[in-house]
Amino acid sequence: MKRIFRNILILIGFLLIAGIMSAIDFDKIRLFPPKVTGPCFDYDYWDAKYEKSLKAKLQPDIKGIDISHHQGDIDWKMVKKAQPKLAFVYVKCTEGKSYVDPKFKINAEGAAAVGYKVGAYHYFRMTSGAHEQFENFKAQMDAVQIDLIPMVDVERDDGKPRKELQDSLQVLLDLLEKEYGKRPMIYGTNHSYNEYCAPEFNHYPLYIGRYGKNKPVITGPSHYTIWQYSENARIPGIPKTVDMCKMHPVYSQKYIEL
Repeated sequence: MKRIFRNILILIGFLLIAGIMSAIDFDKIRLFPPKVTGPCFDYDYWDAKYEKSLKAKLQPDIKGIDISHHQGDIDWKMVKKAQPKLAFVYVKCTEGKSYVDPKFKINAEGAAAVGYKVGAYHYFRMTSGAHEQFENFKAQMDAVQIDLIPMVDVERDDGKPRKELQDSLQVLLDLLEKEYGKRPMIYGTNHSYNEYCAPEFNHYPLYIGRYGKNKPVITGPSHYTIWQYSENARIPGIPKTVDMCKMHPVYSQKYIEL
């Protein structure tokens, strides 16, 4: 009799456990969810269920622009009035070992005067050495107030082998990091970055140009830091069209500040 009673209890217990297990949606359980920060966070790993749980942790759109002398004479007070929530401006500074953008100083000072955070970028060339390019870039940056990490624009190889380009680029990036205390950012179009830099430089902050609705796709385990999503934005105060960008939602603006 005792054995029958014990077997009945075991059966009831088994049925209770089976019922509980069948009621649990194991697809909603992640014992080891992906981290939401860091250079190798894979944005595509998110699914709708997990993204919903992270919604409160994401940043709202943090937008900025990048400019050069090609935009003409900019009325920064008008820009500020039209775009009061614009967070940052990257200004072309130098190219190669000797070129200086003729509007760099006036644009950097004008953007800073109306309250924008200002960064500078250098157009990387393989027609001159990394040390020479660093000295050119540094001399101009140090003449103005810079708030953001320096950026290196890599869009052409000047006919040099990929390995040679990467070696020279690495020297320049190391010099900038040593000088300013933070990793610099790399700019490229979706095509040029993947062709010349990915995946070897994916651990750097990445400013990627890809126009339209499709986000940048980086070769290897990484994602963009800033997405340049338009090259035809119209902003009152800027005579010509301008590049508009926004930060990846897992980053705050402090990530790119010096």
